Amino acid sequence: MANNRIVFTMCALLACAAVACKGDSLDAVEEIAAPSSGSPIAVKFIGFEGEGEGRGVKIKLYNHGDKKAFNYTFLLRYYDGDEALKIDTGPQAGRDLEFTSLGGHRHVCGAKANADIELSGRMLDVPKAATRAEVVVSKVQAIDGETVEDWWSQDDWMEWPN
Repeated sequence: MANNRIVFTMCALLACAAVACKGDSLDAVEEIAAPSSGSPIAVKFIGFEGEGEGRGVKIKLYNHGDKKAFNYTFLLRYYDGDEALKIDTGPQAGRDLEFTSLGGHRHVCGAKANADIELSGRMLDVPKAATRAEVVVSKVQAIDGETVEDWWSQDDWMEWPN
């Protein structure tokens, strides 16, 4: 009986170590095509979270760089089919994009790894008619131990990259 507990404990510890080394998932790493903007962080739109107003946006990140990404500025465009939609409300009303930022240890994306992130509907103004979104990272900071550094930024981080 004691041997079974030891084996179980060892398996649990190995599983925890594997998760800690890989991130928050034991799934295979999905390499997302590098963005043309030069950002080291690629983004894949997964879907909307929730219904109607206040929907959030689920995304998957892939870090093409050799640093741990820590803080991000995201630009989002919403579409109904192929038509880009204007933001209805909030500070970005009338524009065809909005931006938000997110960071902290819960959102770290290691080098050559993925991170699954949900951008809360409380910080977005997703148009009701939106059926999909396009998301890019326009600015990113990296962390090394306790040191946070500006890693990459496009020239105008509030404008959609060309």
